[in-house]
Amino acid sequence: MHINEEKSMKYYNIYGDDADYLYLGRESKPDIKLCPHCKMVLNRDEAIFQAAETVKWRKKKFFVTTYDGVNIASRHFYEIYHKHKMNGIEFIPFKKSEGYYICRFTNVASFDLEKAKQVRAEYEGKVTYGVIDNGTCAYCKRSKGHHHPWPYRMIESDEQKLEANTFYRSDIEFGEGNTQSPIIWATEDIVEAFKQEKCRIFYKIV
Repeated sequence: MHINEEKSMKYYNIYGDDADYLYLGRESKPDIKLCPHCKMVLNRDEAIFQAAETVKWRKKKFFVTTYDGVNIASRHFYEIYHKHKMNGIEFIPFKKSEGYYICRFTNVASFDLEKAKQVRAEYEGKVTYGVIDNGTCAYCKRSKGHHHPWPYRMIESDEQKLEANTFYRSDIEFGEGNTQSPIIWATEDIVEAFKQEKCRIFYKIV
């Protein structure tokens, strides 16, 4: 696989349609363990994959993101991914909804906290520069999430190591409590492939 060592590759922040849906909701009935203090899910990854055995996915869309940060791909997305030899996603199929998959992004890049400090951010009346850290639960030690300003960039050293045709996820998650999710990045050739296939995928230049 070619790695561009001389000049960093162009990449984008991508995201799916809003599913208007909590993946770890009542319908999925997974064995969810909650922190007794902050009520955040302690076994999130385990519960997500467990629910894939029982959930009947009803959102017939190309690529969506749930309120609690789970990315779901259709068979069409899956086929394009393999046709164009993309990298960085493990697809977990729904047992009761053939043709739909949970996307597990396997490559992690570090969000650039230093560059973010140059950008003004405002949340719930608080004004600051850079990423707003909601802190951690004193009991379970899990992050309560972050709020971030634009742009959504990764650190320069990770930019220099980007591989062609590859998806990445940020090392920290954004949002609050059980509605946190990472930023998803994709290299330029992925965005061009989806354009070529005339498929709807949302993206922002970073």
